[in-house]
Amino acid sequence: MPKRTGERKIFQSRIFSVKEINLEFDSGQKATYDIIEGGDGAMVVPFLDKDTILFVREYHAARDEYQLGLCKGGIKKGKTPEETAIQELQEEVGYTAKRLDKLGIFTIMPGYLADRTHLFLARELSPSKLQGDEVEELEVIPYSFDRFEELIDKGEIKEARVISALYLAKRFLERE
Repeated sequence: MPKRTGERKIFQSRIFSVKEINLEFDSGQKATYDIIEGGDGAMVVPFLDKDTILFVREYHAARDEYQLGLCKGGIKKGKTPEETAIQELQEEVGYTAKRLDKLGIFTIMPGYLADRTHLFLARELSPSKLQGDEVEELEVIPYSFDRFEELIDKGEIKEARVISALYLAKRFLERE
């Protein structure tokens, strides 16, 4: 396992930081990497009923476009991934869940991005709305879970985390 021999923060925004880390490998080789740290998050695949999931249409500034996605948000200090999942569900689609199953934890771009996403499947929903931190109202779109691949094929779902989450939910439900 490489040994960290030093690190320094080279940039801090209100959302993430960029660090330069120095590593020494078992071979004696040394390398410097830039990594981004923003904090772990939670993502939820919410089932309104046994056949219907709830997507949200949300603006993504880095791509300058709206995309269909799932409830998600950063895990704040002192909160668990499960608490964050329920809170995001209430804020973004207006429901809470009696049943919350953990589907796993995944990373994206782990060579550069330190963050992890905790993924949950939410069922037995009941109305429960909390005020969220979004700058505009999110559009909630119910959709047949059996047909989610159509949305991927049409390019309406593009985010790798969302696509992964849907397939992990499908596999989880097939095994139940």
